[in-house]
Amino acid sequence: MNKAELRGSMQEVLRRLRPEELAERSLRVADRLCRMPAWREADWLFSFLSMPEEIRTDAIIREAHEAGKRVAVPRIESGEIRFLQMPAGAPTPPRDRWGIPVPDPGWRPVDPITAGAILVSAPGLAFDRAGNRLGRGKGYYDRFLGRARAGGARLVVIGICFSEQLVEEVPHTGSDQRVDGVVTDGAIVPVARSDP
Repeated sequence: MNKAELRGSMQEVLRRLRPEELAERSLRVADRLCRMPAWREADWLFSFLSMPEEIRTDAIIREAHEAGKRVAVPRIESGEIRFLQMPAGAPTPPRDRWGIPVPDPGWRPVDPITAGAILVSAPGLAFDRAGNRLGRGKGYYDRFLGRARAGGARLVVIGICFSEQLVEEVPHTGSDQRVDGVVTDGAIVPVARSDP
């Protein structure tokens, strides 16, 4: 299955989830993520803001703020991701025409190179046990992670998804950035690999 076919298949899986099931299963993912050593050790949570028909991150963001962590969320500017610090208690930002929440441009930008220990909860349509991730095809996260890793940022990148999104194999190329682990509503999946 190529990337386009797998994207279509996973989007159909997500479309079939009822809102209440999506919310309940997202809470199970949040619970597992918050019990990981990488969570305890992180100074920052870099978390995406959920699109419709996507795993919900509001509980993860709330837990991070309650644990005294700082939270940064992505804003797309000039075709690249820039993470901005989300104030505790801030409501979910308004959505653009694609349903993507757009953070306030007045929120403080965060430099991942100097931020300290960061846990990135990475979005994806599919993940595999080798750490390969299938995004939505724009390459935003791959470019961000590539730059941050090359700059020496202290990142642990955890893909979060529902169990159906953990597949046998995700097609990938040399420019695709792998995750360090995957958390689903059913399991924590360590990635056993050596970095290329």
